[in-house]
This record gives sequence, C-alpha cells and structure tokens, in this order.
Amino acid sequence: MGRQSRGFEALTEVGTSGGFLATLPPSAAERLLADAIRMDVPAGGTVYRDEEVGRAIVVLRGLLRVYLSSSDGRQVTIRYARSGEVVGLALVLGGPAPVTIQALTSTSVAALRIDVLRSLLGTDPAVARACAEELARQLHRAFDEIADQAFLSVRQRVARQVLDLAAHSTDGTLVAHVSQQGLADAIASAREVVSRAVHELREAGLVASSRDGIVVRDPIGLSDEASRR
Repeated sequence: MGRQSRGFEALTEVGTSGGFLATLPPSAAERLLADAIRMDVPAGGTVYRDEEVGRAIVVLRGLLRVYLSSSDGRQVTIRYARSGEVVGLALVLGGPAPVTIQALTSTSVAALRIDVLRSLLGTDPAVARACAEELARQLHRAFDEIADQAFLSVRQRVARQVLDLAAHSTDGTLVAHVSQQGLADAIASAREVVSRAVHELREAGLVASSRDGIVVRDPIGLSDEASRR
C-alpha cells in the first residue's frame, strides 16, 4: 500500500489542499485529522479494497481512481479524485462498498476514521450539511457518468477519459499517463475497440502516443470530440 503514519504534526498541508476539509468547521477538521492515517502510495498502488476497514479518504496530492470489478476481471471506473476531494464518504452511513481505490500517480492521502466522522454528523449540523452537499455533488457526477456510458460513442468516451486524466508535464506537454488497457478498463470496453478509437483520434491530429501515455495535441478539438452530439 505504501508508507503510513498516524496523525499530522501540522495542518498546513491539509489546509492548502482545500476541497472537502475546507468546508468543515476548523474544530471538526482538526478532530478528524488527529486520528487520521497519512498514507503515501506509489503510482499503481491500492489505497482501499472492499474487505478492508472503511475510511473516508481525502486526497492531499495526486490522483485516485475508484472502480468496480466483475467476477471475470473486467473493470469500470466510477470516478477520479484529485487534491482536496474525498472518497468513501458514503461509508459513514451505508457501510462498506464493493469498490477498489487505486493511485494513478504518486499520491498522498489522509484516511479519516468513519466512527469519528459519524459522531460529528450526529452532533454538528455544519458537518452534516457539508457532507450532504458533498454527497449531492458526487451523485450528480454519477448521473453524468451513467449518461456518458449510455449515450456517447467509444471514441467520445475515450476522448473524455484522456481529458480527465491529462496533466501538464515539466515541459508543458499535456499528457494522460494511461495505457490503452487502462482506458478500456475505465470505460468498460475491449482493448481492441479502444485501440481503434485512439488510432482515429491520432489520425485526426487530436492526440499522439508516447512512452509516457497519450499526448493531447489539440485540447480544444479533443474537447469538441468528447461533447455530446
């Protein structure tokens, strides 16, 4: 999983991450972080599996992928989480979820105790409101993902995934650090079908292949491609 440490000596890094923790009253955030576990996970490492003790995971740095797996090994990505965002919040009320959380880049997270957060929900209306608003945002994103899977072509879904994962490298190039198999897992399609879609996007001058992943050559054109028709 990676290096772990309990608690934080200072709240500076967490405070600068913004996002979910910044929506909580400072006293509530401090209480949660007092018993949190800091985890530094390498790219490709697993942050959570459904058989483990549930925790709400706040991303301090990096990118997480939350996905479901079928009995035959296929995967489908549920969401991505970036710096400041939280995953696993539904565990507070709904119990363990059949998902796996994977680090797509070198990632640092704060794993919050579910029992502490549940206690705060029952005693602090501001915490309850912040959690309800965050869950509503995540539900709306889930609706968008369902619509994409139902209505977009494979080529459009690949374009959207590449844009979602793309980040600027040190030389300013926009690169999605993902393999074609990774794209296939993300959109629940076959690798051969995804390969054809990537080839079509490459022929259109929208992307290029590199040893680091997929280079976005025309972000605007790729965004147009990903838009619903």
